[in-house]
Amino acid sequence: MKIAYGTYAMPLMKLEAAIPTLAQIGYDGVEICIGSKHLESMPDQINLRRRKELKQLLKRHRQGVPAFMVLGHILEEDEQAHQDNLELMRQVAQLARDLDVGETPVIARGIGGKSDLWEEQRDQIVQRFMDYAQLASVEGFIIAGEAHFGAAVDRSKRAIWVIETVDSPSAGLHFDIVHFYLAGERIEDSVNNLVPITIHTHITDARRYADGQFDLLLLGEGELDSVTYLKAMHKAGWNDFITLEVSARVWSKEGYCPVQAASLSYATLNKAFKIAGVTRT
Repeated sequence: MKIAYGTYAMPLMKLEAAIPTLAQIGYDGVEICIGSKHLESMPDQINLRRRKELKQLLKRHRQGVPAFMVLGHILEEDEQAHQDNLELMRQVAQLARDLDVGETPVIARGIGGKSDLWEEQRDQIVQRFMDYAQLASVEGFIIAGEAHFGAAVDRSKRAIWVIETVDSPSAGLHFDIVHFYLAGERIEDSVNNLVPITIHTHITDARRYADGQFDLLLLGEGELDSVTYLKAMHKAGWNDFITLEVSARVWSKEGYCPVQAASLSYATLNKAFKIAGVTRT
Protein backbone atom coordinates (compact mmCIF):
# COMPACT_ATOMS: atom_id res chain seq x y z
CA MET A 1 0.00 0.00 0.00
CA LYS A 2 0.97 3.63 -0.48
CA ILE A 3 0.08 6.92 1.21
CA ALA A 4 -1.47 9.86 -0.65
CA TYR A 5 -2.84 13.23 0.41
CA GLY A 6 -5.73 15.20 -0.98
CA THR A 7 -5.31 18.80 -2.08
CA TYR A 8 -8.87 19.38 -0.84
CA ALA A 9 -6.99 20.30 2.35
CA MET A 10 -4.92 22.90 0.46
CA PRO A 11 -7.52 25.24 -1.04
CA LEU A 12 -5.20 28.25 -1.32
CA MET A 13 -2.13 26.37 -2.58
CA LYS A 14 -1.60 25.82 -6.30
CA LEU A 15 -0.72 22.34 -7.48
CA GLU A 16 2.73 23.60 -8.49
CA ALA A 17 3.45 24.18 -4.79
CA ALA A 18 1.46 21.29 -3.33
CA ILE A 19 3.13 18.50 -5.32
CA PRO A 20 6.75 19.12 -4.23
CA THR A 21 5.61 19.94 -0.69
CA LEU A 22 3.83 16.60 -0.31
CA ALA A 23 6.75 14.71 -1.86
CA GLN A 24 9.14 16.32 0.59
CA ILE A 25 6.95 15.30 3.52
CA GLY A 26 7.11 11.69 2.31
CA TYR A 27 3.87 11.06 0.43
CA ASP A 28 3.71 8.62 -2.47
CA GLY A 29 0.83 10.35 -4.21
CA VAL A 30 -1.46 13.34 -4.47
CA GLU A 31 -5.22 13.28 -4.90
CA ILE A 32 -6.02 16.34 -7.02
CA CYS A 33 -9.07 18.30 -5.89
CA ILE A 34 -11.15 20.03 -8.56
CA GLY A 35 -13.29 22.82 -7.15
CA SER A 36 -14.18 26.43 -7.90
CA LYS A 37 -12.94 27.58 -4.49
CA HIS A 38 -9.61 25.74 -4.80
CA LEU A 39 -6.96 27.98 -6.30
CA GLU A 40 -6.67 27.57 -10.08
CA SER A 41 -7.79 23.94 -9.92
CA MET A 42 -10.60 23.91 -12.48
CA PRO A 43 -9.76 22.34 -15.85
CA ASP A 44 -10.34 25.60 -17.72
CA GLN A 45 -7.76 27.24 -15.45
CA ILE A 46 -5.08 24.69 -16.35
CA ASN A 47 -3.87 25.55 -19.82
CA LEU A 48 -1.65 23.38 -22.01
CA ARG A 49 1.54 24.90 -20.63
CA ARG A 50 0.50 24.23 -17.04
CA ARG A 51 -0.54 20.69 -17.92
CA LYS A 52 2.87 19.94 -19.36
CA GLU A 53 4.58 21.46 -16.31
CA LEU A 54 2.36 19.55 -13.85
CA LYS A 55 2.95 16.30 -15.73
CA GLN A 56 6.70 16.78 -15.40
CA LEU A 57 6.37 17.86 -11.77
CA LEU A 58 4.50 14.69 -10.86
CA LYS A 59 7.12 12.55 -12.58
CA ARG A 60 10.05 14.47 -11.09
CA HIS A 61 8.71 14.02 -7.57
CA ARG A 62 7.49 10.47 -8.20
CA GLN A 63 3.95 11.26 -7.17
CA GLY A 64 1.16 8.97 -8.23
CA VAL A 65 -2.39 10.27 -8.60
CA PRO A 66 -4.86 7.85 -6.99
CA ALA A 67 -7.81 10.01 -8.06
CA PHE A 68 -9.17 13.39 -8.99
CA MET A 69 -11.77 14.49 -6.46
CA VAL A 70 -14.41 16.67 -8.09
CA LEU A 71 -16.42 18.64 -5.55
CA GLY A 72 -20.20 18.32 -5.78
CA HIS A 73 -22.61 15.39 -5.89
CA ILE A 74 -23.72 12.73 -8.32
CA LEU A 75 -27.34 13.17 -7.23
CA GLU A 76 -28.55 16.37 -8.89
CA GLU A 77 -32.24 17.15 -9.23
CA ASP A 78 -31.89 19.74 -12.00
CA GLU A 79 -31.31 18.18 -15.42
CA GLN A 80 -29.25 21.04 -16.83
CA ALA A 81 -27.03 21.08 -13.75
CA HIS A 82 -26.59 17.32 -14.14
CA GLN A 83 -25.51 17.76 -17.76
CA ASP A 84 -23.11 20.52 -16.71
CA ASN A 85 -21.66 18.16 -14.12
CA LEU A 86 -21.09 15.50 -16.77
CA GLU A 87 -19.36 18.04 -18.97
CA LEU A 88 -17.05 18.91 -16.09
CA MET A 89 -16.24 15.22 -15.72
CA ARG A 90 -15.31 15.10 -19.42
CA GLN A 91 -12.95 17.98 -18.87
CA VAL A 92 -11.39 16.30 -15.82
CA ALA A 93 -10.94 13.09 -17.83
CA GLN A 94 -9.04 15.07 -20.46
CA LEU A 95 -6.93 16.68 -17.74
CA ALA A 96 -6.12 13.21 -16.42
CA ARG A 97 -4.99 12.12 -19.88
CA ASP A 98 -2.87 15.23 -20.30
CA LEU A 99 -1.18 14.65 -16.93
CA ASP A 100 -0.59 11.00 -17.86
CA VAL A 101 -1.68 9.69 -14.45
CA GLY A 102 -2.39 6.13 -15.54
CA GLU A 103 -4.20 4.04 -18.10
CA THR A 104 -7.58 4.26 -16.33
CA PRO A 105 -7.74 7.30 -14.04
CA VAL A 106 -10.21 7.47 -11.16
CA ILE A 107 -12.51 10.45 -10.73
CA ALA A 108 -14.27 10.62 -7.37
CA ARG A 109 -17.40 12.53 -6.44
CA GLY A 110 -19.82 12.50 -3.51
CA ILE A 111 -23.08 10.65 -4.04
CA GLY A 112 -25.20 13.14 -2.10
CA GLY A 113 -28.78 13.00 -0.91
CA LYS A 114 -29.99 12.58 2.66
CA SER A 115 -30.03 9.49 4.82
CA ASP A 116 -33.68 9.82 5.82
CA LEU A 117 -34.66 10.18 2.15
CA TRP A 118 -32.91 6.98 1.04
CA GLU A 119 -36.06 5.19 -0.12
CA GLU A 120 -37.20 8.27 -2.04
CA GLN A 121 -33.83 9.08 -3.62
CA ARG A 122 -32.15 5.76 -4.28
CA ASP A 123 -33.59 5.15 -7.76
CA GLN A 124 -32.56 8.60 -8.96
CA ILE A 125 -29.11 8.07 -7.42
CA VAL A 126 -28.74 4.94 -9.53
CA GLN A 127 -29.98 6.70 -12.67
CA ARG A 128 -27.55 9.58 -12.23
CA PHE A 129 -24.71 7.20 -11.32
CA MET A 130 -25.39 5.21 -14.48
CA ASP A 131 -25.00 8.39 -16.55
CA TYR A 132 -21.60 8.94 -14.96
CA ALA A 133 -20.65 5.31 -15.55
CA GLN A 134 -21.66 5.52 -19.22
CA LEU A 135 -19.54 8.64 -19.64
CA ALA A 136 -16.67 6.96 -17.80
CA SER A 137 -16.83 4.03 -20.20
CA VAL A 138 -16.61 6.34 -23.22
CA GLU A 139 -13.91 8.61 -21.75
CA GLY A 140 -11.80 5.82 -20.26
CA PHE A 141 -12.00 6.55 -16.53
CA ILE A 142 -13.66 5.04 -13.46
CA ILE A 143 -16.22 7.01 -11.46
CA ALA A 144 -15.93 6.46 -7.71
CA GLY A 145 -19.00 7.57 -5.76
CA GLU A 146 -18.33 8.57 -2.16
CA ALA A 147 -20.62 7.47 0.64
CA HIS A 148 -20.95 10.02 3.43
CA PHE A 149 -22.35 10.04 6.95
CA GLY A 150 -25.77 11.68 6.87
CA ALA A 151 -26.07 11.37 3.08
CA ALA A 152 -28.34 8.90 1.32
CA VAL A 153 -25.57 6.30 1.06
CA ASP A 154 -24.21 6.20 4.59
CA ARG A 155 -23.81 2.52 5.40
CA SER A 156 -22.39 -0.59 3.81
CA LYS A 157 -25.67 -2.19 2.82
CA ARG A 158 -26.72 0.87 0.83
CA ALA A 159 -23.31 1.30 -0.80
CA ILE A 160 -23.32 -2.31 -1.98
CA TRP A 161 -26.86 -2.00 -3.32
CA VAL A 162 -26.02 1.12 -5.34
CA ILE A 163 -22.81 -0.23 -6.87
CA GLU A 164 -24.35 -3.61 -7.67
CA THR A 165 -27.43 -1.97 -9.18
CA VAL A 166 -25.35 0.41 -11.33
CA ASP A 167 -23.48 -2.74 -12.38
CA SER A 168 -20.73 -1.19 -14.48
CA PRO A 169 -16.99 -1.93 -14.67
CA SER A 170 -16.56 1.84 -14.94
CA ALA A 171 -18.14 2.54 -11.53
CA GLY A 172 -17.19 1.76 -7.95
CA LEU A 173 -17.08 3.07 -4.42
CA HIS A 174 -15.00 5.86 -2.93
CA PHE A 175 -14.62 4.34 0.55
CA ASP A 176 -13.92 6.73 3.41
CA ILE A 177 -13.85 4.64 6.57
CA VAL A 178 -14.75 7.54 8.87
CA HIS A 179 -18.28 7.86 7.49
CA PHE A 180 -19.10 4.22 8.17
CA TYR A 181 -17.46 4.52 11.58
CA LEU A 182 -19.73 7.47 12.37
CA ALA A 183 -22.69 5.37 11.22
CA GLY A 184 -21.81 2.85 13.94
CA GLU A 185 -20.23 0.09 11.86
CA ARG A 186 -17.23 -1.87 13.07
CA ILE A 187 -14.09 -1.05 11.09
CA GLU A 188 -13.46 -4.68 10.21
CA ASP A 189 -17.05 -5.18 9.02
CA SER A 190 -17.02 -2.10 6.79
CA VAL A 191 -13.69 -3.10 5.26
CA ASN A 192 -14.71 -6.69 4.60
CA ASN A 193 -18.02 -5.60 3.08
CA LEU A 194 -16.72 -2.76 0.94
CA VAL A 195 -13.22 -3.55 -0.33
CA PRO A 196 -14.64 -5.73 -3.14
CA ILE A 197 -16.41 -2.68 -4.62
CA THR A 198 -13.82 -0.04 -3.64
CA ILE A 199 -11.96 2.01 -6.25
CA HIS A 200 -10.55 4.78 -4.07
CA THR A 201 -10.07 5.46 -0.35
CA HIS A 202 -10.05 8.24 2.20
CA ILE A 203 -9.13 8.23 5.84
CA THR A 204 -9.58 11.01 8.36
CA ASP A 205 -10.49 11.04 12.04
CA ALA A 206 -13.52 11.80 14.16
CA ARG A 207 -14.76 12.07 17.71
CA ARG A 208 -18.33 11.16 18.61
CA TYR A 209 -20.37 12.61 21.45
CA ALA A 210 -23.23 11.22 23.51
CA ASP A 211 -25.72 13.72 22.03
CA GLY A 212 -25.08 12.42 18.51
CA GLN A 213 -22.82 15.29 17.48
CA PHE A 214 -19.32 14.69 16.15
CA ASP A 215 -16.12 16.43 15.12
CA LEU A 216 -14.03 15.60 12.07
CA LEU A 217 -10.36 15.94 12.96
CA LEU A 218 -6.82 15.40 11.73
CA LEU A 219 -5.86 11.75 11.81
CA GLY A 220 -4.64 10.91 15.31
CA GLU A 221 -6.70 13.59 17.05
CA GLY A 222 -9.87 11.51 17.34
CA GLU A 223 -11.05 7.98 18.07
CA LEU A 224 -10.61 6.15 14.76
CA ASP A 225 -8.29 3.16 15.11
CA SER A 226 -6.11 3.53 12.02
CA VAL A 227 -4.00 0.48 12.94
CA THR A 228 -7.06 -1.78 12.97
CA TYR A 229 -8.16 -0.20 9.69
CA LEU A 230 -4.82 -0.84 7.97
CA LYS A 231 -4.67 -4.42 9.20
CA ALA A 232 -8.20 -5.02 7.94
CA MET A 233 -7.48 -3.42 4.54
CA HIS A 234 -4.33 -5.50 4.15
CA LYS A 235 -6.15 -8.70 5.11
CA ALA A 236 -8.94 -7.87 2.66
CA GLY A 237 -6.41 -7.63 -0.16
CA TRP A 238 -6.25 -3.88 -0.72
CA ASN A 239 -2.83 -2.99 -2.16
CA ASP A 240 -3.39 0.51 -3.54
CA PHE A 241 -3.29 4.03 -2.07
CA ILE A 242 -4.66 5.04 1.31
CA THR A 243 -5.47 8.71 0.84
CA LEU A 244 -5.53 11.10 3.77
CA GLU A 245 -8.27 13.70 3.80
CA VAL A 246 -8.65 16.78 5.99
CA SER A 247 -12.21 17.96 6.46
CA ALA A 248 -13.34 21.49 5.66
CA ARG A 249 -14.35 21.56 9.32
CA VAL A 250 -10.61 21.66 9.98
CA TRP A 251 -9.14 23.63 7.08
CA SER A 252 -11.74 26.37 7.18
CA LYS A 253 -10.76 27.38 10.71
CA GLU A 254 -8.72 30.50 11.33
CA GLY A 255 -5.01 29.78 11.77
CA TYR A 256 -5.07 26.53 9.80
CA CYS A 257 -1.70 25.66 8.27
CA PRO A 258 -1.94 23.29 5.27
CA VAL A 259 1.68 22.15 5.42
CA GLN A 260 1.51 21.42 9.14
CA ALA A 261 -1.74 19.49 8.67
CA ALA A 262 -0.21 17.42 5.86
CA SER A 263 2.90 16.72 7.96
CA LEU A 264 0.97 15.67 11.07
CA SER A 265 -1.39 13.49 9.04
CA TYR A 266 1.52 11.78 7.30
CA ALA A 267 3.38 11.12 10.56
CA THR A 268 0.28 9.55 12.10
CA LEU A 269 -0.53 7.27 9.19
CA ASN A 270 3.09 6.29 8.55
CA LYS A 271 3.41 5.29 12.21
CA ALA A 272 0.18 3.29 11.95
CA PHE A 273 1.61 1.41 8.96
CA LYS A 274 4.65 0.44 11.06
CA ILE A 275 2.57 -0.62 14.06
CA ALA A 276 0.19 -2.62 11.85
CA GLY A 277 3.12 -4.34 10.16
CA VAL A 278 1.87 -3.32 6.72
CA THR A 279 4.57 -2.71 4.13
CA ARG A 280 4.54 0.39 1.97
CA THR A 281 5.31 -0.53 -1.61
